[in-house]
Parts: sequence; structure tokens; C-alpha cells
Amino acid sequence: MTEKHGFLDALKHVAFEDEPAPPEKHTPPPAASNFAAPSFVSTPIPAAIPSFAAAPPIDAGVVPDSDAVYQSLLAKTDFESTTTAGTIHKFLDPLKAIPDSVMPTNVKFKTAILQASAQAALTEDGILGTFDSLKGKLQQEKDAFSGKAQQFAAREISGRQDQIQKITEQISQLQQELAQLSNELVEAQGKSTHAQSQFEAAVQRRASELEQQKALYASLLKG
Repeated sequence: MTEKHGFLDALKHVAFEDEPAPPEKHTPPPAASNFAAPSFVSTPIPAAIPSFAAAPPIDAGVVPDSDAVYQSLLAKTDFESTTTAGTIHKFLDPLKAIPDSVMPTNVKFKTAILQASAQAALTEDGILGTFDSLKGKLQQEKDAFSGKAQQFAAREISGRQDQIQKITEQISQLQQELAQLSNELVEAQGKSTHAQSQFEAAVQRRASELEQQKALYASLLKG
């Protein structure tokens, strides 16, 4: 057990070689002075495990965590389900038993990364590359949804829009025909009224002429 803690203390010393020296009870034994850490350790590594490091809040918009679409995307792009996360947990979870007062959470994480790097060939590029891969999967899901959305729009939206356009054109054509028929009706009604008035006038004139001729012949007959 002493040897194990000495190894962990050595890793802590390497991971924080640019920080102030910890209390004397955490001073690594002389045997750890020759421990060689991966070159990337001197650069702080972003916290990959949310439960062990605070992450900036994510603006999720109006999509609730219980939304089925969001949950589907989460399941397909969950870092915790990746081999990389599994490797990190393999070395990080055993360190949970160590009190934070003895080994802070960020030290636990960096220690786990050091162990994973040495024993499982896990690298910083590999960790960050996993997130790039997940982003690629998310883009694939987006592209697939866009294709389905276009198919739906072509089938359910564009078809109805075309039909509405055709009906609108038909209505416009019918309105033009209605206006033309209305004008023709008014013109025909005008002609009919004029013809009837002319005929009535002609009838009255001819009736008057016949009465006058009748009167004339009646007078001549009386001689």
C-alpha cells in the first residue's frame, strides 16, 4: 500500500511540477524524482469527466432534457459511452476512494490520465479527437435529418403549395371569365331592354296609324 501511494504521490508531483510545493506529508519520495511523464502533461488537460470537473454551462435553448429527439442525439454522441471515456474511468474510478483533502479532484484526473497514457497509450490528442468524432456523428445526424426534412417538404409541403397555386390560377381564370360574362350579361340586358322599348314604340306608332286609317276609311264610307 505504501508503494502504491508513493507512486501516486510521484505522479502528482510530476503533474504539478510548475505549482507550489504541497505540504510535507505529500512530498514524493526520492525514488520518484526520475519519473518521466508524457510531454503533454505540462499543459492542463480539459476535464473530460463532468462529475469530476466543473464544465461551463451549455445553452440548450428551449429543448428540455426529457425531449425524445435530444435524448436520441445524446445517446448517439455520448462521450461516456466511448472507449476513451471507459479507459479514463478505468484509472480514475479507483481514485475516488482517496479523500479530496488528500488528493483534489483535478489531481485525481491528471493522475488517471498519466496512468492511462503509460498503460493504455491514451493521449491528449486521442481524448480531444474523440470529441471531434462525436461532433462528426452529430453532423451526420443533422445531414440525415435535413435529407428527411427535404423529402417531407417535397411530399407534404411543396405538393400542396403547387396544388394551391394551380387552384389559385384556376380561381383567377374563373374570376376573369365571371367578369367577362357579367359584362356580356349587362350588354345583353341593355340590348334586350332597348329592343323591347323600340318594339313597344313601333307597336304603339303602328296602332296609332291604323286607328287613323280606320277613321279615314270610316269617314269615306259614310260619304
